[in-house]
Amino acid sequence: MAFLLLTASCNSNTWDVTNDLSIDATDPTIGLTPLAQQPGMDKAPLYWSLYGALRQQEKEGSFPNIFTEDDWDKAIDYVATNLKPYGYDMLVTDGFASMSGDDGYMTRYSRTQKDENSPEVPLTTIVAKLKAKGLKLGVYDSPFWLHYTNPNAIIPGTDGITVASLRYDPKKDTDVLHPNKNDQFGWVLTDHPGAEQYFEGFFKHYSDLGVKFIRMDFLSWYEDGMNYTDQIDRGYGRERYVKGLQWINKYAQKYGIYVSLVMPHLKNNALLEQYAGNMVRIDADVLEGSWYRFSENNRGSLRGGWPNSENAFDGFINWSKISGRKKVRLDGDFIRIESFANDDEKMSAVSLPLMAGGPISVTDMPTGNNLKFFQNEELIALQKDGFVGQPLERNFWNANGEIWYGQMSDGSWIIGLFNREQTPATRSLELQKIGLNGNWNTRDLWKHADEGVINGKVEVIVPAHGCKIIKLTKK
Repeated sequence: MAFLLLTASCNSNTWDVTNDLSIDATDPTIGLTPLAQQPGMDKAPLYWSLYGALRQQEKEGSFPNIFTEDDWDKAIDYVATNLKPYGYDMLVTDGFASMSGDDGYMTRYSRTQKDENSPEVPLTTIVAKLKAKGLKLGVYDSPFWLHYTNPNAIIPGTDGITVASLRYDPKKDTDVLHPNKNDQFGWVLTDHPGAEQYFEGFFKHYSDLGVKFIRMDFLSWYEDGMNYTDQIDRGYGRERYVKGLQWINKYAQKYGIYVSLVMPHLKNNALLEQYAGNMVRIDADVLEGSWYRFSENNRGSLRGGWPNSENAFDGFINWSKISGRKKVRLDGDFIRIESFANDDEKMSAVSLPLMAGGPISVTDMPTGNNLKFFQNEELIALQKDGFVGQPLERNFWNANGEIWYGQMSDGSWIIGLFNREQTPATRSLELQKIGLNGNWNTRDLWKHADEGVINGKVEVIVPAHGCKIIKLTKK
């Protein structure tokens, strides 16, 4: 580990710390097709998340955390009015709140009052509210998790196998990595009879509800129980994890579900996750946000497991090696726009995910000046096009890691010039480095202004923590 940290601090690009080809005895992707290659699955979403509201309750310790029907009504009206006209068409649940069901799958979400005995909100009610406003529901859930009040419920498609039988059995499951640890979730052991049918039932359950987007969290805890350097859970092993992700690939395709993988170790250079996910998280949780979480937190340090990077900027740079059109998309977590110190930071926080082909996931309810950063139609056009850019160099410390570029489907080019430093800095790009020659018309996508013709080179002074996003069209 000391060697890895040293190489990163010396600006080395030998960062493939997850590239352990011995981790799988055989190639786990044989026979699989990446989810991103399925029709209509090649774009990152624009959506609004409950994360901010629930995270605040978690911090305050005001349990149980709740999101009532009135809260849903307010959130739906907010999104329909302020975000839907720009392409944000989905609201997504998150953790921190009650997630329950009777027969194994979640059918209710959140208590209705600050009382563990209060009723819960049916998912069908939430779906109906959203549908009335032309919006969709995305859920935070996982086929590795069980939700049941009836342990004797029969798994669909099996001959009498119960949901409770999918749980850890210390007499039978003697190969778990850390048997003295406690389960943090009701995990499904994928080598138990009925597990595959349970996974298929999970996707069918949500497809029947009209849910087509699922965020699957805490994957590292299932694979080996690790979070940072802490042993949290039992860890059910690579083989069980691989089998589960293979089923996710199979049944997400069958039922048309968009899969977002959260907290994966991304071992073997994310070999399997590139097939099993349309999108993968590439940095630690946003928590309360700020430039520190976005760019500074342990900058330049990589781990061989979750989280590989502790800030979004490093994550986007490092994992740009696996992303692209018809490939997995990179998720830098939610954007807490009000946590940034000024407009320059806010523009960067919105621009980088779009330059990297990732999602824009709004949380909280920004208004006024803060809301406008999510309503820039010229930038949102990148997401609608399916654009995916890359850095000039995978480097955490020099300017080449802060210069991003990529091509739109109409042949135009997008150049993103960022500045992670504390003072203004010059950023320049020789166009021939990305294969461009001749004269190009330029347009600033934040100023919404044409800026003349360039030939050979882009060069600008970028404010501290700021960016300049330029569109080049052939003259």
